[in-house]
Amino acid sequence: MSLRDQLRDILPQILPSDPAEAIKGTELIRLVRFRLGDEYSDATLRYHFSILSYDTSSPIAKVDQGQGYYFRISKPDTRSEPTQGLFPTPEAHPQESTRFARFRAIVERHSLHASRYPFPLHQQNTSSWEIPDLIITDWDFETDQDEIPRLDETLLNIKRHLGVSALALTGAQLKLSTSFATCNADFFQTLSATRWANHGELLLAEKVSDEALVDILRTLGHQYGVGIASLGIDLTLLDELPGPDGIRRMSAAEFESLQTLLKPQRISVGTHRTHLDWPHLSSLKKKHQGIQSLLTWLNDSLATRQPTWPS
Repeated sequence: MSLRDQLRDILPQILPSDPAEAIKGTELIRLVRFRLGDEYSDATLRYHFSILSYDTSSPIAKVDQGQGYYFRISKPDTRSEPTQGLFPTPEAHPQESTRFARFRAIVERHSLHASRYPFPLHQQNTSSWEIPDLIITDWDFETDQDEIPRLDETLLNIKRHLGVSALALTGAQLKLSTSFATCNADFFQTLSATRWANHGELLLAEKVSDEALVDILRTLGHQYGVGIASLGIDLTLLDELPGPDGIRRMSAAEFESLQTLLKPQRISVGTHRTHLDWPHLSSLKKKHQGIQSLLTWLNDSLATRQPTWPS
């Protein structure tokens, strides 16, 4: 019997029917282990709790706000069904908004860990098809005598005269997860929002486990030159992490501990474009304050030869 089927049998015996008495994930894992033993890891159990909670035919439901699981009796839990199109607003799904903010903070720290500097364009999980959620910048650094990475001033000036870029911009569209119902919209939103950048990426929090869905995404990524990757984060784990500002303030050692919970999954690599689409970028600057702020930050970073993280 699969783990999912075992949980369908076990959970009705454990879960309270009153959402006010909902059991948190850690406690639910402990109670489930009394019946299943230690065959499955905590991460695997959390993942299945999360997946089943979005299945209206399953016996487990998750509270709309806060943390905890309860027994689904008769009224289907429709939290995950979009009421305003494929891209629900943060106001409609406050829990999704909180998860998204934590995920974005993790992506920012993950980028910095690889010496890539992120710049957020959206403050919330919005549905723009013109600009992505995040710009991740790659720089040609040199290390000075003080061991601080900087742009070499001489090389920078030569590159300017030769028309060679000292940095590259990756437009990253962030999604907590994707599915057969939303993958096309998620992908083409990414393609539309990142087409002016050097590279476009669809970054997912949750691992894509269905091989058929992976094949669809990989085919789209290769066909249109868009990178697709997942950090392999259990969505219920996001509920137990510090808030986004807490994640940004983590020490290097603390964030390295968090990174051990990530299981990165590369689905497609994508194509790197040598030049930015300057006419399109210029028009976006007139419409979106975030683009103007990005260009100001890039200009200041080039002037000081050392970008900072605008957290």
